[in-house]
Amino acid sequence: MEEKVIKYSSFDGKEVEGFLVTGGNKAGIIVISEIWGITEYVRNVARRLAGLGFTALAPNLYSRDSEIFNERTISSVMRRFFSLPPEKRGDREALAEIVEGLTEQEKRIYQDLVVNRASTEDRMLKDLEHAFHYLKSLGLPKFGAIGFCMGGGLAFQLSTQVPLDATVVYYGRNPRTLEDIAKIKGPVLAHYAGEDSAINQGVPDMVRAMIQYKKELDMKIYPGTYHAFATEGGHVYNEAAAKDAWDRTVRFFTRVLG
Repeated sequence: MEEKVIKYSSFDGKEVEGFLVTGGNKAGIIVISEIWGITEYVRNVARRLAGLGFTALAPNLYSRDSEIFNERTISSVMRRFFSLPPEKRGDREALAEIVEGLTEQEKRIYQDLVVNRASTEDRMLKDLEHAFHYLKSLGLPKFGAIGFCMGGGLAFQLSTQVPLDATVVYYGRNPRTLEDIAKIKGPVLAHYAGEDSAINQGVPDMVRAMIQYKKELDMKIYPGTYHAFATEGGHVYNEAAAKDAWDRTVRFFTRVLG
């Protein structure tokens, strides 16, 4: 098994860094991080997948501005935002109070990841499309994606934009336009936390769309768990649920990708 940091060209001619782990040529799998970026947990996911005989690529979707956007700085800003109760995250006064205490660099993070989140994810999706083309250039026979939290939503959306043979979603948002589910090529495996109303409110509509467009879906809800329950070292980590979800992920990728 070999691991290294690579660079690939994206849509605007700029280079994106990626953590590449080669464990075999069964398939290429894109590993899409949580909002924090490339953490040790994400690297370990890539390593585990390589250990199954796959080539795993975790793109650093912040590598264009890594001095501003890195695990430490993003965590510093977003944890302040997440400290607000869900019902207050749209409260202008509460948000203004948080923003007032940010440095100029931190305000840039807040703008990109909160205020302008949709346009930021548009750019990330283009970078992910080019990650797919990078893996394709390696001559691999099949392709998959796995994503967590923000990355789960990006993986689900990516499956509607490039021909993935298998997609794994960990508590991610639905594709933006449910009609685009018709474009999904391969099966989808989805894991959801029982106590995650912001994400779960969209699940019924997603299931109806998967049925409407005759797509294969395997999903499981883990009662009593919270968003990000699979993140080792996280404050809501649930070992039993995380292990079960990973076992299901391994069986799924092994069945579909080899």
